[in-house]
Amino acid sequence: MASFAELVWLVPVVPLILSPFPIFAGDKLPRKGSFVAIFACAVSTVISAGALLTLPSIPYNVSVQWLLPGTATSIDVGFYLDGLSALMITITSGIATLILVYSLEYMSHEEGLPRYWTEMMIFTGSMLGFALADSVILMYVFWELIGACSYLLIGFWYTKPEAASAAKKAFVLVRVGDVGFLIGMILLYTNGHTLNLPAILSSPATLISSPQMRTIIALLVFAGAIGKSAQLPLFPWLPDAMEGPTTVSALIHSATMVAAGVYLVARLYPFFQVAPYALLVVGAIGALSAFVAATMGLVSFDIKRVLAYSTMSQLGYMMVALGVGAYGAAMFHLMNHAVFKAMLFLSAGAILHATGARDLREMGGLLKKMKVTGLAFLIGGLALSGIPPFNGYFSKDLIIGAAYQYGLVTGDFWIYLLVLISALLTAAYIFRAFFVAFILPPKSGATKEVHEVSLTMTIPMVILIGFTLVTGWLWSPLMDVFQPFVTYAASLGATPQAPSYVGLLTLAFALTGIGLAYLVYIRATVPPERFSSGRVLSKLRNLIMRSYYFDAAYDRVAAGVENGIALALDYFDRFALDGLVNGIGRSLVKLGRDFRSMETGEIRNYVAVMVIGAVLLILLFEVL
Repeated sequence: MASFAELVWLVPVVPLILSPFPIFAGDKLPRKGSFVAIFACAVSTVISAGALLTLPSIPYNVSVQWLLPGTATSIDVGFYLDGLSALMITITSGIATLILVYSLEYMSHEEGLPRYWTEMMIFTGSMLGFALADSVILMYVFWELIGACSYLLIGFWYTKPEAASAAKKAFVLVRVGDVGFLIGMILLYTNGHTLNLPAILSSPATLISSPQMRTIIALLVFAGAIGKSAQLPLFPWLPDAMEGPTTVSALIHSATMVAAGVYLVARLYPFFQVAPYALLVVGAIGALSAFVAATMGLVSFDIKRVLAYSTMSQLGYMMVALGVGAYGAAMFHLMNHAVFKAMLFLSAGAILHATGARDLREMGGLLKKMKVTGLAFLIGGLALSGIPPFNGYFSKDLIIGAAYQYGLVTGDFWIYLLVLISALLTAAYIFRAFFVAFILPPKSGATKEVHEVSLTMTIPMVILIGFTLVTGWLWSPLMDVFQPFVTYAASLGATPQAPSYVGLLTLAFALTGIGLAYLVYIRATVPPERFSSGRVLSKLRNLIMRSYYFDAAYDRVAAGVENGIALALDYFDRFALDGLVNGIGRSLVKLGRDFRSMETGEIRNYVAVMVIGAVLLILLFEVL
């Protein structure tokens, strides 16, 4: 009987192979082909979990030569199963299966369901293929498929202008980072003469001798991760992507698209370790992204956008962990975040399904009428804030402790301070959303009867609640998965341990954030309006609400490029095309004038020309 490792190729293949069935035969299948999608992802989940639990001691790699076979520079394609890829495919397939079950009710009244199920299957299959790919070029193929599917799913309601615009925005901004990834891949091949993962992971330092070139390649690859994981400065697509169905948002934000960027850096981590300054850039971008996103989450009233900013912030934490050498903590948080973020989005989807509202100012008192949804949101908020015993506490504490440890080694604590402050802001904005939506009295004029959603939607949330209580304790059982690489501090020859008070301080900051939200929104000790009063605070709030003018800057750049192209085309039209056409016209006019001068009206002249012409023709024929 084949082992799970030998069957792992089926994990991406089953969803991809079965994906055409809903769109081509959905009208003839039960529930428009939904059970095909659920079955495919469930099969992938079983095989993935089996592969993770029975992980071979050495990576399992099966590949075939694709390009330039039989040469030293051949490019192979196949599957590469180790702890990291096994963890990623288990997270992706498991979360996707729960979201698809949830979709049975949530999307039941939507048109275009066969298209939805097909796109979700391709999206999930592409992420699974990306996680298992054994060469950078195959990773890039699935990477682009992920981007294409995200465009289609964000724009699922393509007749809605906001959704269509958000899909285009996501596609364009992510492509900017993808260009960096593509150039980095080309430089990797031209300098290292291979794109095969086993070769890259085994000896990255000897593969490319130049440290400067290794850094350039690593930063270009990281540009792709910045786009996919919505880090500074390519993040503006993420909040706008909330125009898609909430189930799509849940999948994008938990275990697929945005996780792909973190996974890319983790997959090529040995290469980043030998690229001078590359990990410093990764950590710096992550810390800044975590802080900036946390501030934007504080001022947003759209519950889905609040969760979107929390995703950007938590991905920043993962990048910080990778940057400071805590590879295991990054992967641990990737797993935990996928669980509680999926649960938060499904909770938000239940609210939207029951009330039709996304604006927090239109909600209130939902906990009495939607107890399961409220409990799921509360536990998700506690996990996001890093409160024990929920899973986010364990991984977040490791990351912040690693940032402190990094400061001890380097003498530079600014990354640690940013993530510590972000922990306070995170707890404040998620509990602001919880208190306003679930605890405060309903707003006047809200007459719609609200009730808990069906079992089809609550069961996935309950399962995720269980995982939120369990996955935080998996650090020791999955130690071989989380710690395959040496830490940054150890590579410097020192391994100082973060003092115990660092963890207590992190917890204190998180509890302070919850306390502030309670004082402002429940006790009303300080009215929320106080934080936007005054000239300085109002300007600061306006700056944050406008996303630090990143959108405006990109609009100006896009307008400048558009105007520049239009101006260039205008000059080309006027001076090149018009000049050519006008020049031909003038030449023809001059030629006509020259020939007209020969028209004298004298018959003897015409006869002379005819005779001369006839003589010349006779002579020509004689010569030939």
